Amino acid sequence: MFLENKIMEAEANGLVVQLDGSIESTVAAALAVDGIGADYVTGLVMPVQLSDEGPARTAETVASLLDIDCHRLHLQPVLTAFQRVVGETGEPTDDLVAMQNARERFRMACKYYVANTRNELVVGTVSRTDRLLGSVAKHGENGVDLSLFGDLYRTEIEALADALAVPSDLLDQHPHPVAHTGATDVAELGIDQQDLDSILHFAIDRGYSASAVAEKVGVGESVVERTVQWCASTRHKRHTPPKPSMDN
Repeated sequence: MFLENKIMEAEANGLVVQLDGSIESTVAAALAVDGIGADYVTGLVMPVQLSDEGPARTAETVASLLDIDCHRLHLQPVLTAFQRVVGETGEPTDDLVAMQNARERFRMACKYYVANTRNELVVGTVSRTDRLLGSVAKHGENGVDLSLFGDLYRTEIEALADALAVPSDLLDQHPHPVAHTGATDVAELGIDQQDLDSILHFAIDRGYSASAVAEKVGVGESVVERTVQWCASTRHKRHTPPKPSMDN
């Protein structure tokens, strides 16, 4: 009912979902179809580099199985032109983090262009895990109308996929790359996904001390402290920009 109600409130015609082969986007598309029907869901597949081709094919398979209108947008020419333009300012064009962030912002712009032309709403697929860790580009993946998984950790989305009977071969089981490192959060922290989500839940949601979280989850206290610090360092991605106070 959530999706249907939001569409009615906005007097929109449907939903736009980015399909990238991840478990989040696959489950989001399935929920959208279940909630409002396949005729009112638009899927966008937006590969940039050669390594995106496998996930892109998986995404198109998902769209076909769900019987939704799906379009592939090749963004490499756009990014190449962008690099040429910014290069004229004297700025470097090979900064990995800057280009990763630009890529996600171009994807956001494409989603909104399609949504605007069709009078549809953009559905976000970022999990609470990725939001807390800042595993997104600022003004990129979180630039959406509806944050479908804003309160769901990645393991909860995996459980939802099981409940929806999504075929396992259509689920990318690996977390998204972390924009500022190029690594995955679980690999860099040296823990599995369940432990990571449990740490975030007890430390961030429940406010437990590092020692209490470590005891509950069964990990080292230093891992908890590092995870909490990671979240703190990316806090700016989750909040509105600061502004000067006009109070006397």
